[in-house]
Amino acid sequence: MSFTAEVAREFVVRRGTRKLRQEIEKAGLDNLKILADNGVSIIATYLNGCSPQEKAAHKRDLIAARQMGITPDMLLSELFRQMPELAPIMEGREGYKRSEIENLEAFLKEA
Repeated sequence: MSFTAEVAREFVVRRGTRKLRQEIEKAGLDNLKILADNGVSIIATYLNGCSPQEKAAHKRDLIAARQMGITPDMLLSELFRQMPELAPIMEGREGYKRSEIENLEAFLKEA
């Protein structure tokens, strides 16, 4: 991968993660912890609350990221780097992070 492509990829990861972080900060970590404790998907809850236009924009961004080789796992890892307080919420529950990645992948496959 060229240096330019690598820089572009890193930019997309950070930009996408920044959007996720802003939404998480709006929702509040305590609320997200309650959802996670009850086994409710944070990502699915957020996406279900989005308008059709927001969903289309998120899907477009995620598809562009995937085409650059960026995986949902990479986005979550960057999110944990930016918000270390979120990592114990998602990684402290068996299979929770994996289910969140699967929710992102399912969202991308929706028509």
